[in-house]
Amino acid sequence: MSFPLKYLIPLCAMAIAASMAIAQTAPPAPKSQLTPRELFYYGSPAQDSQHKAQSKEQSGKGSKGGGTKTADPQTPSGTELPGGGHVIKASTAPPLGITYTLQKQVGDAMVDVSPSSEFHTKERIVFVVQTNYAGYLYIGNKGPTGSWNPLFPSAELDHGNNRVEAFRKYTMPPGRRFYFDETTGVEEVFILFSREPVPDFEKLLYTEKPGANSGAKPLNVAKAELPGEMVDRLRTTYSRDLLIEKIDDEKPGDKKEKAVYIVNPTGKPDSHVWADLRLVHK
Repeated sequence: MSFPLKYLIPLCAMAIAASMAIAQTAPPAPKSQLTPRELFYYGSPAQDSQHKAQSKEQSGKGSKGGGTKTADPQTPSGTELPGGGHVIKASTAPPLGITYTLQKQVGDAMVDVSPSSEFHTKERIVFVVQTNYAGYLYIGNKGPTGSWNPLFPSAELDHGNNRVEAFRKYTMPPGRRFYFDETTGVEEVFILFSREPVPDFEKLLYTEKPGANSGAKPLNVAKAELPGEMVDRLRTTYSRDLLIEKIDDEKPGDKKEKAVYIVNPTGKPDSHVWADLRLVHK
């Protein structure tokens, strides 16, 4: 059956009007209900069997899990994710994130402690950092003068190279531990993670730009000092759009870890993640 042209035009107009009416009355698309921890693993394949098993156990009791999630185009489609679900192809990058865990020395072992822990004289601690993407990591410790001393990059780790691998654990400070003496107060640490090098830090930390195939970067950390005003400016810039989740014994749910997850969910190529650690000594 065919329609005369004079009937076809009104029908098209009616269809357009109807679609516009539907668009105006349709509810907005639901926002993501993923937690920062779930976003940290969003679109990423499981990195090891222990992490995969831990994430599945937590997802089964503390979150809905399951479903299908969008991933970076380089992530193989169908990959099973920590927390359940599978990867599907997409054109956008996954959220950029970091996670860190505080550890305190108990006897000869390093034991995970709550992110809100308070520390005491003679205690020794470290913190373990992971990223969910290959990129560049910068970590500084505030000194008594208000300037910041670099903890990472460090000549003691990867020959001073600050490019990090996704899901690799980096223990800070490299090769040593924070020791709390008799002076009480707050020890301040910042962490900055970026997909690309941050010029403000690079020109202070390195004596020259390394070659494309250089295995080591010429560190200038022994003389480097990160000015407080520069750190404050970068904090203001890179602290935006971040989602934060603390997991410890006090949070409801069956949790098997003590950690902080900080995620930039935008997925932009120039996104950054900034974290401030305050180690309270009483």
